[in-house]
Amino acid sequence: MSSHDLGLNCSYQLAVGEGSFVRLLGGLSYQELSGYQTKMLPNQAIATLDVGGRSWGWRLGAAYEVPEIALRASVVYQSKVKYDLGGTIEGVIPQALNIGSDVSLPQSVEFKFQTGIAPDWIAMASVKWTDWKSIQVVPFALTDAIPAYGLASGRVMSSLDLYFRDGWTVSGGVGHKFNDQWSGAATLTWDRGTTTGWTSQTDVWLLGAGANYKANDHLDIKLAGALGFLTSGTFRDKVSTSEFGTDLVKGFTVAAKLKF
Repeated sequence: MSSHDLGLNCSYQLAVGEGSFVRLLGGLSYQELSGYQTKMLPNQAIATLDVGGRSWGWRLGAAYEVPEIALRASVVYQSKVKYDLGGTIEGVIPQALNIGSDVSLPQSVEFKFQTGIAPDWIAMASVKWTDWKSIQVVPFALTDAIPAYGLASGRVMSSLDLYFRDGWTVSGGVGHKFNDQWSGAATLTWDRGTTTGWTSQTDVWLLGAGANYKANDHLDIKLAGALGFLTSGTFRDKVSTSEFGTDLVKGFTVAAKLKF
């Protein structure tokens, strides 16, 4: 599976005391989701499922800030994103079958906290809960009947058997301001795996590092990278069980923020 997200975020700041503020946060997300699956049928033929869809979600939250001591605490709720997936299955009969399914990517809540601990140094931590257990089995059913093969509209032709559990992500780290333009940070993150044995999403440990370049009062550029490992586990389906070892994971991002 793969996804793309295009987000728009806004905030409104309110003074609540001398040197302290409350910030109201909100935003929208436009997402696209696509994926495919191959499966061996009882007659030894290989069937291929190819689906995709697009949808909208929203987020809402609040933050409390005391800039003088670099304190900021925030909580943000991200809504479910409901998809009406459509696609095809090939390999079951000589022609492609049109299929569909309804699925919602899960809601989440994230809490973040940071505070100054020494001149030009901050400590930070975050906890995020994601409602992955809401996704158990995703069935794919025919959207059109095929009378010649005795296939009625609505008949389930395949499914994603996921049986997820809730996801938890816990992170902590430190940041340092080198000068008025450059700052950096290092973090350690634990992401609890959502698998219950039916998928390979086991625990992930990540060591991250990043740098921020403030070109002026309007433009920030961020560079970040991470290196870690995906823990070993056991994978099962309806007919067999297998084991897999640890795996290396890595990533790199570049982001820019323009203030008006």
